[in-house]
Amino acid sequence: MQVTSEKLENSLVQLDIAVEEDRMSSAMDRAVSKISKQVKIPGFRSGKAPRNIIEQHVGKGAIFQEAIEELIPSLYTEAIESEAIDAIDQPEIELISTEPLEFRAIVPIKPDIDLNDYKSIRVPKIAVSVSDDECENALLELRRRFAVLEPIDRAIEWNDIVRADVSVQIDGEPEPHVENDAEFAIREGTVVSLPGFVEALIGRERGGPQEFSVDLPEDFSVEDLAGKVANYSITIHEVKNEILPEADDEFASSLEEEFDDMSALRTKIFSDLELQKDNMAKDEYRSEVVDLLVSKATIEFPQILIEREIDRLIDMESNHASHTEEGLNQWLSTTGQSLEEVREKLKSPAELSVRRSLVLGEFSAKESIEVSTEQIDEEIDKLITSMGGEVEASTEQVQTMRSLIDTDEGRASMQNQLLTKNILERLEEIASQDAEEIIATEPQQSKRGRRRAQKTSDEGVEKIETT
Repeated sequence: MQVTSEKLENSLVQLDIAVEEDRMSSAMDRAVSKISKQVKIPGFRSGKAPRNIIEQHVGKGAIFQEAIEELIPSLYTEAIESEAIDAIDQPEIELISTEPLEFRAIVPIKPDIDLNDYKSIRVPKIAVSVSDDECENALLELRRRFAVLEPIDRAIEWNDIVRADVSVQIDGEPEPHVENDAEFAIREGTVVSLPGFVEALIGRERGGPQEFSVDLPEDFSVEDLAGKVANYSITIHEVKNEILPEADDEFASSLEEEFDDMSALRTKIFSDLELQKDNMAKDEYRSEVVDLLVSKATIEFPQILIEREIDRLIDMESNHASHTEEGLNQWLSTTGQSLEEVREKLKSPAELSVRRSLVLGEFSAKESIEVSTEQIDEEIDKLITSMGGEVEASTEQVQTMRSLIDTDEGRASMQNQLLTKNILERLEEIASQDAEEIIATEPQQSKRGRRRAQKTSDEGVEKIETT
């Protein structure tokens, strides 16, 4: 056979393959032999009918189709091997001519990624701080967890707790949304159900049904509801007054940690808030650095990777219902969308995910970032220890937990998590250093960053519980 190849855009290669006459003839002979054993022709034993009789019985087209279905896959395999093509998915095959046989294969190949001058990326870090107001608000939320709710016979006021049946009909929607015996707090600046609903309840008393309408803002985050009217019908069953515990030393000492006084509790709240904000800032910082890395890179990849990612996202969103046609159709019915609409909606996030994944993979290779067996073992030991809680687990319990975690699938998942963590730490290290330091910095020196992030991860944010 004769093969000509041409590199196309988006990591595709076009192969034009011309088949020699003797190979096509041999394939036709094999097709005739196979068909003769599958069809019954009066007057002939199975496999004994001559070729001209078989051609009359099934037609030359059927024999040709059988021949190329057997021949083209093997010719394609020979072609990509002879041309040293790294195919990553099945090709698109197009028949060019039948006499002589010529066909074209469009082959998706390994993506081409150039990170360019990625070591020049710089992103300044922003120091986090916790204000006194934030600390007091957190303390208020803690007190609310231990508040006494007292039924009261008066109109609704701010910070009351309301129990009610709620029905809301949006203009243009076929059915109302109904919640019976719902309980919710009336807080200023919060949204329950839809914007404007909580405000409309102030001054209303028990009983109902009571009806009112709320105009949704034009810039409402749910585009389909923006600017529409929400028509409510509500029956208020109960109004409760929230009685908070005093913010004093007695309250602090009543908590599970038994703080000595309010000052110690405020210090702990402040520390937890600072850690939370620091973790959030770290996540935002790393996300920004990854976005810069992706925008700086030159990426070329076949569209099939986007289609694969869309398949994965559909599988996740449908909770694996897409594994069967029936399950997929049922899931689509609940979403009210066609498969084409869902795929189109997921196209943009899928493409972003592919780009980020490819760039981070290339970065990992460039920086020689790996995960050792010892790191995986260490993480598994930490996880088992955390599962055991404060009481030391028995040898048998440890073995049981290890058998559930230390599997091929579990280790592969742990390896991916650690690799992502190591990649992000190295990226952060590059982006946060001064220009004169970059030349002397090597990938193996990222241990400092890993230790810092590991310490933060291990500390976590403790919750304050009651006794």
